[in-house]
Amino acid sequence: MEFRARLWYAVGMITLIVAMDEGHLIGRGNELPWHLSGDLRRFRQITMGGVLIMGRKTWQSLPGSKPYLDGRINCVITRDPAKYESSTDGCDEECGPFFFDSIEAAVAFSRETIQKMTREIFIMGGREIYAMALASGVVDRMLITHVKGTHDGDVYFPEIGDEWVGRLDYEDKREGLFEVLDYVRRPKEL
Repeated sequence: MEFRARLWYAVGMITLIVAMDEGHLIGRGNELPWHLSGDLRRFRQITMGGVLIMGRKTWQSLPGSKPYLDGRINCVITRDPAKYESSTDGCDEECGPFFFDSIEAAVAFSRETIQKMTREIFIMGGREIYAMALASGVVDRMLITHVKGTHDGDVYFPEIGDEWVGRLDYEDKREGLFEVLDYVRRPKEL
């Protein structure tokens, strides 16, 4: 029931979703530096039925035989959308992937899509896309999985500014390997 309430609250919002370790590491060689099945299940549950915005490298690193994450509309940002639109086999009429040359174009498409359906928009990486989204001010909230410890890798999440405040959303009580914080913008002082 809690999950359904969150979807209702978040309709039309743009949520940045990411997992990072204590050193803000998010990737290693275009893959996750860890495998947390509980967090991957949560990611699938939270994003199901939503719109996913990702960079080309993140899209190319998706697991499985399909060029998209099923049950969600997949928007890919690339410098050359035409190159990928013409060469993608196995596209799905609803899921995509759909290709754009900017975060603004992907967000505009996503907002138009959610007007027709009740969906939430998620920005799911990689680092360049996260940085662009934060700099453009389109992000309404962030769901950040904080993975315990530090890991080896080469891709880090941008610094989180003072304008964000987080509260505990979920804690992995089974193994204690991660917790999820829900960040929203701090209200501006009058």
